[in-house]
Amino acid sequence: MSKATEESAEALRLPIPCHRFDPPPDRQRLGRAWQEHIAPVFSVSFQAETDLLIPIAMVSYHLGDLLVGDVIAPAHTLDRTDEMIEQQGLDHILLQFYRRGQSIVETATGTNHVLETQCVVFDLAQPVHIVAAPVDATNLVIPRALLEDQGCKLDGLHGQAFDHDGDPFGRLLHTFLANLVACGDLLHQHEAASTARAIVQLAGTYLRGRHAVLGNANLNASIRVRRLIEQSLHDPNLTPSVIAVRSGMSRSALYRLFDESGGVVAYIRDRRLMRAMRILVRGCPGDSKRVKKLAYEVGFSDERIFQRAFRRRFGFVPSETTSLRFGDSGREEGVSVLRTWIDSL
Repeated sequence: MSKATEESAEALRLPIPCHRFDPPPDRQRLGRAWQEHIAPVFSVSFQAETDLLIPIAMVSYHLGDLLVGDVIAPAHTLDRTDEMIEQQGLDHILLQFYRRGQSIVETATGTNHVLETQCVVFDLAQPVHIVAAPVDATNLVIPRALLEDQGCKLDGLHGQAFDHDGDPFGRLLHTFLANLVACGDLLHQHEAASTARAIVQLAGTYLRGRHAVLGNANLNASIRVRRLIEQSLHDPNLTPSVIAVRSGMSRSALYRLFDESGGVVAYIRDRRLMRAMRILVRGCPGDSKRVKKLAYEVGFSDERIFQRAFRRRFGFVPSETTSLRFGDSGREEGVSVLRTWIDSL
């Protein structure tokens, strides 16, 4: 066996990457350390009754296409603000399966109470305010596109809670995830891809049909059109007329599919801007020459229009994303492992 083959075989035997919350020796710093650990997803504040002497733990495993893990946390308040969304450019879905505890989840569309044995869906591209009691839960972070490819229509699911214990498929998914976390340290990297594919299929099956607005025919059309748009964002000539022809539907039917999204033109522009943000956050240099090229890559035919749209959407211009990646000091070590992992999905 050649040295290269041996090294390749050895790489396959490496464990799945694991990241754990490491409590500081000084208990006085525990609260701050916890806030910093989950800052890539939520801003945390503690309630008056929060007991920081109870165990706090979080473990996350990186399976290549998604993250899965467990969290045990005290009573606290979590926020995902417009500012965080604008700066981070995340386009992921977080599923939390509660085993113990409950919370009150406030979104732009209303307030929901999440109970034990329920799964709550968070769209990380939307703001949310959560008041949580002490909780023990399993987490799944998965890119939106992977769920949409499974036939999920995610509009309207942000902040919604669904039973995972009494629901047969919900119980199957939660059991699979919980057992995966329990034996995560025994798994190797060559097993990650097949495990991730199974999770995507299970999660997709669990979430399909969790909406009540569209019938099956409209749902299938919506998924087909959204896939077409995602694959054609680079095309500056992508218009409602073109989409209608390519998808074989009337323009009026196309417009109805995007009533909840502010219209098809607004949806296309937002998806283009989100793609541009993710390219920039992942390491694209933000100089003027590169920004012009990026504008064309995501389907804008005019750099100035792209710059203005980007500022309106995120509150800053593309060239300023360098400071967002590395913090005010510009040092890469300021980026947390969890944030780097989420960006890599």
